[in-house]
Amino acid sequence: MSGLRAKDADRDRFVELIEAAYVDGQLGTEDRELRVSRALAAETLGELETLTHDLQRPSDRRAGTVAAGTVATGPVRAERRPRQPGACAAVLLVLAVITAFTGGLAALILLLVVWDPGPDPATPSGAAGPARPGTADEASGETATFEMTAAHVRELVRSYEAEFGTLDTYEVGLYPERAYTQVPVRGSRARSEDWSWEGAWHQDSDASAVVGLYEVLDLGELDVRRLFANIALAERTLDVPGGELTHVLVHRWTDEAPDVSIHVANEFEESGFLRTTLSGDVVASHPFEP
Repeated sequence: MSGLRAKDADRDRFVELIEAAYVDGQLGTEDRELRVSRALAAETLGELETLTHDLQRPSDRRAGTVAAGTVATGPVRAERRPRQPGACAAVLLVLAVITAFTGGLAALILLLVVWDPGPDPATPSGAAGPARPGTADEASGETATFEMTAAHVRELVRSYEAEFGTLDTYEVGLYPERAYTQVPVRGSRARSEDWSWEGAWHQDSDASAVVGLYEVLDLGELDVRRLFANIALAERTLDVPGGELTHVLVHRWTDEAPDVSIHVANEFEESGFLRTTLSGDVVASHPFEP
């Protein structure tokens, strides 16, 4: 199996394991960044297993963390224990005694307070339908959100095409907890609508003229795997003290190839950025200069 070609889903799963090990204190910052960048560039399952063979699997069940070699089938839910037959018999006996001495009303009140028939036998324990983007899952109370991960960016791209019927865009901005885009509007003049994504699409503005020398690009050409390898590269090589990713801009200027700008900064507004193509080739590096 170790020689099999890795899929994007495999890379994402092993990156989550590395991140969990970093949170648990098994890895330092530099080791974590190196392993993440290598995992995102891995071609086979063997390479991924080599990167994580010395890591302890996470003992908790944090959302989104899946041990390598397993498949996530849904959220982990507490299993509700059905009421035992003996307990039901005890309740009925108490009801009979109360009925004999006080009448039916008190018995009815007690029944409403204590009676719990348990889960519907026809419904499997923990079964729940998937939550629609932007809506709460009634069982878990969770709401669809966006995080700057490879899986969430791929979800954004798929949802963009489903929502707008195209992958054409003037610009996309990716931030740690949200994204925005300028969606082209068909017509004789260059117009666009501003939309934001936090797990669901929200229109931020009506159609207006495109400002600047923007040209349409194909979001489907963005190589998400190499994007995240380059994010790790930017954080490691742009020499920003304590710098972290702030945002990624994907756009295209007139007569130029589409451009991906990966920006890293710190709390003192010291920054640098890395420019790449949509396919992930590094075009230019602009490190922080003290």
